[in-house]
Amino acid sequence: MKVVYDRIAHNFSRAEPRKRAWNYLVDLPKAHSAGLRRGETVGHYSGEIRADGVQRLLTSARWDEFSVREELRAIAIQAGGRTGGTLFLTEIAFPKKGRNAVAVERQYSHDTQRVENCQIGLLLFYLTADRQAFLIDSELYLPPAWVSDPKRREQAQIPPEVVYRSKSAIAAEMIRRAWESSIRPVWVACNLVCTEKPILHRLLRRYGVQHLVAGSAGEMQAGGVGQFGQFGKALTDESQNPPAAGTVPGHEMLQLRNTVLHRFSTRSPDPARIEMSYLMLSGTNRNARARSYYTAYLRPHAGLAEVVPIVQLIEGAAAHCRAVKQKTGLGHYEVRSWRGWYRHVTLASAAQMALELARHDNHGDLRPQYVDLRDVAYSGKGQTAV
Repeated sequence: MKVVYDRIAHNFSRAEPRKRAWNYLVDLPKAHSAGLRRGETVGHYSGEIRADGVQRLLTSARWDEFSVREELRAIAIQAGGRTGGTLFLTEIAFPKKGRNAVAVERQYSHDTQRVENCQIGLLLFYLTADRQAFLIDSELYLPPAWVSDPKRREQAQIPPEVVYRSKSAIAAEMIRRAWESSIRPVWVACNLVCTEKPILHRLLRRYGVQHLVAGSAGEMQAGGVGQFGQFGKALTDESQNPPAAGTVPGHEMLQLRNTVLHRFSTRSPDPARIEMSYLMLSGTNRNARARSYYTAYLRPHAGLAEVVPIVQLIEGAAAHCRAVKQKTGLGHYEVRSWRGWYRHVTLASAAQMALELARHDNHGDLRPQYVDLRDVAYSGKGQTAV
């Protein structure tokens, strides 16, 4: 923890916020397991005069949370390198009882797979070539109802320059920041419930990076899969069996343990360009399950076996997000303002990075303090394995 703290401490200009930031980083990872209450124990220290110190740290204390995030990205690059890894972007829900906290609205939650009262945050992980998983960026999704409500904006202290952005636009901006930090991944994987996904595809195709974006049957049909006759119908109609291998041009399949991964490729006339494919993960006859759909841009002649780990990474997103919230205190906060949310998540990202560095340094000699993202993707409930 101290290694990360020493790198970011200079961003806190006064002694009190520096000391409180240290306590906040130390307390967050044990907040869930120790049953610490929000706003009462986390980040407090003995001998302090006022009881609202944590709120001051997250709202009015003088420090730049975005400069801290830049430091965290630099630490991730130093620890894991700039190339050979994967950028993984997903969303996470923070359930709330009231409606006064910033961006709280009835929205679809990936965790519970239903509409509930919650905040939605977008998280960007950098999975390095040597299996480290660093949370390097995060953004809060602001629903349209909040954007157009002056009273709620004022209460939550939302900056006037903040306008509505779709999740796809937010995700594209987060990936741009990673690129500007000189991170050059082999893969980008996105797991978002949103529209306007072509925004992501255009950006990632311009970068020339292989990527998978989770979708739905409706999105596949809108994207033109339905034009491919019997394959298109089988791909998007879960009441029918998928086509057998070799029955449709451009269709191939890979049998996994309990599932089958299908791909329909649209070959590019330019062999140097990445190719668009539609992917579907379906259950076997003995293990029926809902189908998962993906749009992928891959190198020419990339094999399905290369795609399997990235599909499984997205399939395990919900399990990993639950682990992150518990292990790093990401969901352990009680702030209502725009800046308070960003500051808490920034400090939680620093705690996550410290735990991940410690886990990697231990080389398995001690019990892991943090759940490895790729391990979750392979062993989470309902996942597949080769």
